[in-house]
Amino acid sequence: MMPELTASTGAPRIAAVEHPFGLTVGLPDDAGGQLAVLRATLQALAAISELGDVVDLQFEWNYDAELNTHPPQLPPIASYLRRHPWAFPRFFNRTPPEPTPFKTA
Repeated sequence: MMPELTASTGAPRIAAVEHPFGLTVGLPDDAGGQLAVLRATLQALAAISELGDVVDLQFEWNYDAELNTHPPQLPPIASYLRRHPWAFPRFFNRTPPEPTPFKTA
């Protein structure tokens, strides 16, 4: 993660994990590894006494691991943006269009 970026948002406490984006708690299907990261995070956050403190958790990422990060099905937002690419700037700027109401017969 990026502790400096997180700190710039005003987060009161930060437990930093040097894992790739989207895999902050670990590899998919690695329940033991994910649980270890979660426990270490909770312990670190509970131990921080000063606002803005950063604790670097000592987890090493295995860059040699075989990893498939492609989901079997696109998330709904990705499917929508693929069909409506002109809507991307609105989503990027956090101003998504209003939902279309359902028509009743």
